[in-house]
Amino acid sequence: MNKRGITTAVLIAGSLALAGCGSSSAAESEATPSATTPPADGGTYATVEELKDAFVAAGGSCPAYEQSNIVTLAAESAECSSEAVLSTYLSSSDITQLIQENKDIAEQYDIEFSSWLVGENWVINAPGAEELHEKLGGTVVSW
Repeated sequence: MNKRGITTAVLIAGSLALAGCGSSSAAESEATPSATTPPADGGTYATVEELKDAFVAAGGSCPAYEQSNIVTLAAESAECSSEAVLSTYLSSSDITQLIQENKDIAEQYDIEFSSWLVGENWVINAPGAEELHEKLGGTVVSW
């Protein structure tokens, strides 16, 4: 076995050992995506700055990053531009509530919102949600 094969085997064995320490849903959610396949649920980010780094690595534009923490229900939020807002949450129920509130506003005032990319504990409200989905995982939400 060559050096790369040994390294891969050690990483896989370590991942399997760690996966056995928690529930299957936690292991799946926190799994590091491969270079080609992100976690289906988008995984989690500890901070909005980590989400911003992933957003930019996936091709998102963030020319004017400012963490403002003004998004309702978010643990942290930041603006990358007037068209891109990133946010992280303490629970998925907060995201569900945020989406429902925005759907209600859209219906009440006949407003069309752009699609959002929603992960396990994060939301990206920016152009190109469908393209970002391919690299970050998560779910594209539209209304």
